[in-house]
Amino acid sequence: MNLIGFVQALLTNIGLLAGLDNPQYKITPAGFLQMLLENPTTAKISNAKEIMSGAERELKVRYAQRGLESEITDVDDCETPVGLSYNETTIGRPLFSKLGIFISDDDFRKYQDDAQRTLSQGTPSAPLMVPLYEAILVKVNGLIQKINYNLLAAQATNWGNNAVTGANTPVNINFQNSLDMNDGIVKLITDYQFNEGVEAPLIVGNGIINNYNITQRLKVAADQFGFASNPTFKFYNDFRSATAWGANHFGVFTPGLIGFVDFNKNVGAYAGMKGGSLFFTLPIPVMLANGQLSSLVLDCQLKYNDCPITETVDTATTTIPRGWNLIISKSYGLFNAPNDMFAATDRLTGVNGSFHYIGVTA
Repeated sequence: MNLIGFVQALLTNIGLLAGLDNPQYKITPAGFLQMLLENPTTAKISNAKEIMSGAERELKVRYAQRGLESEITDVDDCETPVGLSYNETTIGRPLFSKLGIFISDDDFRKYQDDAQRTLSQGTPSAPLMVPLYEAILVKVNGLIQKINYNLLAAQATNWGNNAVTGANTPVNINFQNSLDMNDGIVKLITDYQFNEGVEAPLIVGNGIINNYNITQRLKVAADQFGFASNPTFKFYNDFRSATAWGANHFGVFTPGLIGFVDFNKNVGAYAGMKGGSLFFTLPIPVMLANGQLSSLVLDCQLKYNDCPITETVDTATTTIPRGWNLIISKSYGLFNAPNDMFAATDRLTGVNGSFHYIGVTA
């Protein structure tokens, strides 16, 4: 069997199917992952080239602390005691999630025939490999959910300081139906300003903050107090945030200071036939909150199971016939700006752009 030809046909068909903009072929990532994909980090990755080639397993970010008022003098002289030095932070070995799909010989022969016809025709017909593509998308949804939860769990230990409190512990925000100058969305905005956030804050969470967001979106005009809907933030609902962070907990993120670390192993010299397996990458179309399509590139391994395997679960015995194991995986990580991004004497010391809150009601 021509495995490389099979993979080429699969990739071609996926490109055609995704181009059809058919909703059933899209994977919508959960809230936190959706926020990360829609708002990529602006950090300077010093080893980006190595990561893209599959040669590095660590993300290295170079940064310099901003200047301080204490470095300024009132003396007219030629002294130049202040130098510019860079720090470098490293994100360790990325997270890893894997999905295994079994394709029997009988099914694979059908796909293989389709692949050969597709290549010989020269103008691939999208419907040829739809069943395989649908099978992949049906199962890959679980992989997306796992990736999202792992990222949420990673964020749980990466909250930065809130300059208002000087600590990284969660702050209560009291949301009411009417605006309060000292609480609710007003406090959230003033906190964000105090932490020198500029662009619209990115909010991820569930529970009370989600209820507040829904209430705001239901407004079509000014309410009885003269306030219209609140357009000052981008909100991403995530049901699993309650499990990872706590009930009614939510995160407020500064754009550019948090990001998805995307890493592919099966690229460049690490792709192709190796032993009895074929290693390649597979793009999966994902729909962002703004309705646009992006893609998440997964690592794949196609490996043959040359002997039937008998498995017994509880009292049920199942025999898995000869066939192909399609192993789909993703190596990834979460980037948070370093906690020493600001000097120890800076008013923003310990701030990394990720702020932890709890939504409450009186």
